Amino acid sequence: MEFKGKLVRWNDDRGFGFIKILPSEEDIFIHITALKDMPRRPVVGDIIYFQVERGEDGKAQAKSARIEGLTRTPGKTRTKKGGNGYLFLFGLWVVFLVLVLVLVSFFVYYKGVEEDFSGYKCEGKRYCSEMTCEEARFYVKNCPNVEIDGDFDGKPCEQQCGH
Repeated sequence: MEFKGKLVRWNDDRGFGFIKILPSEEDIFIHITALKDMPRRPVVGDIIYFQVERGEDGKAQAKSARIEGLTRTPGKTRTKKGGNGYLFLFGLWVVFLVLVLVLVSFFVYYKGVEEDFSGYKCEGKRYCSEMTCEEARFYVKNCPNVEIDGDFDGKPCEQQCGH
């Protein structure tokens, strides 16, 4: 048998409240789980349609409840507190943007850091065995006719310098 009542008390943090059965003055307990597939959480003043069952404590409580004027949305239950997920999505976006900013900052910083090649000059050296790794980086950037970057990736003397 379906009953009709008005939600007179609701504790949103704990997910329960009480319905005043209409037209009587009797209150009945309702837990958020009785409002399965409702698109939002209940608020005081909502008209609730429900069935009655005995709980583990032997007291009557609402079950299979629905809020008047709302349509059940199977699979889209919003009965959990904060269940719409907007805060979670916002948090993901913030994490993503922070990560992007960190990566961009990293690349801008390291792209702008130039090695100090003072003291080096092109002296006709052509092979890795003739120079240090730092000198090889200078040569590949500044000197013609060197044969120290076999795969042309900008990293000279890869075997010798461990790139």
